[in-house]
Amino acid sequence: MEIFLKSAFRRLVAVSAVSGVGAVAYFVGSGRFDYAAHYLAGAGGTLALIAAVNVAWRLLESQWPSAFSDSAPGIMVATLASIGFGLVAEFTVFAAPVADIVDIVHQSLGAIVVGIACIAFQSSHRSWAAVLVTELVAAGVGAVMIAVGAVLVGVI
Repeated sequence: MEIFLKSAFRRLVAVSAVSGVGAVAYFVGSGRFDYAAHYLAGAGGTLALIAAVNVAWRLLESQWPSAFSDSAPGIMVATLASIGFGLVAEFTVFAAPVADIVDIVHQSLGAIVVGIACIAFQSSHRSWAAVLVTELVAAGVGAVMIAVGAVLVGVI
């Protein structure tokens, strides 16, 4: 259990670090909050989706251990789905009057960086309770990233 929590903590620290450093770099490099906000929104949304996929993956792993022993394919699919959700959101909800391709690029970069960090720092799955708690924490961190991004662009 202790090894699982350490690996889950390492993953969360790595994801938070690459998200925070990326957002600061965006702001320092451009002087614009909206670039950092879209990066954080893409990173946070992806982290939340990966957390949900990891819980589902653990369920599938308990049924078919050989087919679902490595969660990297699920993380990759969640990352691509998150990019797709960002595209849909930009072209529908936030298209005022047209979608901004620069925003899409920043969201996608945040998603890709978090996806890579989650693959590099995968948690070793143990008990259901440990998986559920750590993924709920990860989803909460993702929601905070989205909220910070929304505050930076004035949505909230």
